[in-house]
Amino acid sequence: MQISLQRISMLFDAGSFVDHAPGAESHFLCGDGLINSVKSFLVMNRGQDCTFKGSGQRRTAEQIISTVTQAREQRAPLLYVQDHPGEVCSFDTTKVISSDMSRLLLSPTGMGRVSASLAEFAETNLLISAILGPTSGPLALPIMLADLVLMTKKGALCMGRPDMVKAMLDEQSDLYSLGGTEVHCRGSGSVHLAFEDERRLFECVRDFLRCLVKDTASATLEYEEPDAVDFKNLIPSNHRTPYDMHHLLLSFVDKGSFTETNAEYAREALTGYARIKGHFAAIVANNPRFNSGAIHRKSAAKMAKMINIAAKTSMPIVFLADIPGFMIGREAENSGIFLAAAELFRAHVRCHVPKLLLVVRKAYTGGVYAMSGPGFDPIAVLAYPQAHIGVFSPDTMNKVMSGADDATKDAMRKLAEEIQNPDLLKADGLITDVIGMEATRQEVVRYLFPT
Repeated sequence: MQISLQRISMLFDAGSFVDHAPGAESHFLCGDGLINSVKSFLVMNRGQDCTFKGSGQRRTAEQIISTVTQAREQRAPLLYVQDHPGEVCSFDTTKVISSDMSRLLLSPTGMGRVSASLAEFAETNLLISAILGPTSGPLALPIMLADLVLMTKKGALCMGRPDMVKAMLDEQSDLYSLGGTEVHCRGSGSVHLAFEDERRLFECVRDFLRCLVKDTASATLEYEEPDAVDFKNLIPSNHRTPYDMHHLLLSFVDKGSFTETNAEYAREALTGYARIKGHFAAIVANNPRFNSGAIHRKSAAKMAKMINIAAKTSMPIVFLADIPGFMIGREAENSGIFLAAAELFRAHVRCHVPKLLLVVRKAYTGGVYAMSGPGFDPIAVLAYPQAHIGVFSPDTMNKVMSGADDATKDAMRKLAEEIQNPDLLKADGLITDVIGMEATRQEVVRYLFPT
């Protein structure tokens, strides 16, 4: 059985896939079918089932563009799969040279149009990329347009092949030091999920696309309650003590349902998706175990990516805030923290799904807005009794207060009292409610999934 057909059988519901160009001599297989009953489109490199022949490239571009256009018109998700063509993975640039490369590069219906059509598609529709083997060059460029980029341990993604790096930069390298999972999961953050093999990757795709089934009467809402938790000792009372936000998250989502994206990248932000009583929800959280939970340029981009996925899949979002704010200082300014914050805010206002903000321990200054606070239309702002919410932390207030006049000190004392007492904020109508930690699962369901 051809490897392409094996992959189709792993990914699509049995008998549902339709090849858009059966019998065509092309490097790619393009078609559509059902993935867990969700109409989905596929653009997939044939991998070992084909060898690289320049004569097939023009037809490849035309087929890809046609399939992407159909997916966009039907507002259906699209999976873009890349692998190395042929059985021998030499990754030798001389093997991809063909006489029509100039035409392929410069034709308005060539590889430029493939990238443009995928970029247009990804503006409003869900695009998932999968990297099953080493890939580079023009056909690899659209991979990063995807909302979710998945890679197997055999996969690699690089802008230039090792022999090109040697020829142009006189640097020795290999495929995996240039673009393996270690590089793109931890270093660049370009790959969101890595898998031991492609079967597990396709299982993840099938499971994720279930979030697009909005008819709860036909959707299977099976779930398992989370394990019992000692809530009194789950979160340290000292606001300066680090802890791992995963522990709180796993206390209220369905057992075994959380899938974390970019787990090794910008770890001060925790993103992913889970089920809560069988319903899908996106998760965007601060993790005080790393960098105090402050938002850096990379973590702002990571959060924006998850918000964009929620927007395209209509998944409600749970924001878990324990945040001192955006990172400050020379390094942060040089990194472009303002530009990253701007893109994060744009992601918020483009995303019209129910959003719930839960302040776990603290939320100060611009961090309130980064976590979809008041003004960004959350359906509710909840807080635990020990939470501090305000412009400054109490410690900062005390330092500033030492140089203030008496009238200012009185105003600052009142402000400090409000910051440290969420019940006062609730009484003033500034937050929705104060809840006990043990009631988190119940309250999240009540606001996000009302019956």
